[in-house]
Amino acid sequence: MTNPVNDWVFCPKPDPQAQFRLFCFPFSGGGAAVFRAWADLLPANVELCAVRLPGRETRFRETPFNRLASLVAAAAEGLSPYMDKPFAFFGHSLGALISYALAQYLRQQQAVQPYHLFVSGHRAPHRPPLHPPVHQADETTFLNRLRRLGGTSPKFFEMPELIEMMLPMLRADFAIWETYRHEAQAPLTYPITAFGSEQDSEAKTADMEAWREHTVGTFSLHMFPGGHFYWQDRLPQLLTLVSRDLSLAF
Repeated sequence: MTNPVNDWVFCPKPDPQAQFRLFCFPFSGGGAAVFRAWADLLPANVELCAVRLPGRETRFRETPFNRLASLVAAAAEGLSPYMDKPFAFFGHSLGALISYALAQYLRQQQAVQPYHLFVSGHRAPHRPPLHPPVHQADETTFLNRLRRLGGTSPKFFEMPELIEMMLPMLRADFAIWETYRHEAQAPLTYPITAFGSEQDSEAKTADMEAWREHTVGTFSLHMFPGGHFYWQDRLPQLLTLVSRDLSLAF
């Protein structure tokens, strides 16, 4: 099929002939563009489909979701035209939680399933949060929390007009993250690969190892040096591991 026009998906290198699709879900405040470079580092028969959430980039004027359940239901409908061939999910931080919840939702709906789930920089969903919620905190407290994550340019915090424009979307993303309450569900039946970093304040090694409990398929964990956004400096190494696991799926 020819790729449909779809607000939910950005394909840097559209390829209707690809054998497999990798859907990539961004971190809090992130957009589909953060995955642009990934398309050149994946196998030629894998089409990168970066997920664009409401409230950012070309969807800036849309109201961002602030609860996981409603986001996942909408994403399932929005991504469905691209699920006509084998696919996998990759999510970093908030994106890992979204991709896991979407995987569970698709199973509940008896819809087509991913072949693999890749999660990065987010504790297993049943593990307790490591920090108090800030999505309703005063602006200074919220921005300090965002700054400590380390993925935002220091220049952002020097631009009050940009902060004012972006703050509702950022708070909504944090609300998704911070209001999530895990309900025990049957483990997934396909492999999970987890990626973490040794100095990540958001997810310790034990938090990442705990993803093992969410699949009856194979599980592997890869820990990198660095902080929460470790992969920005180690993208080739990360995608080599992703590509290796994808090669087992087709």
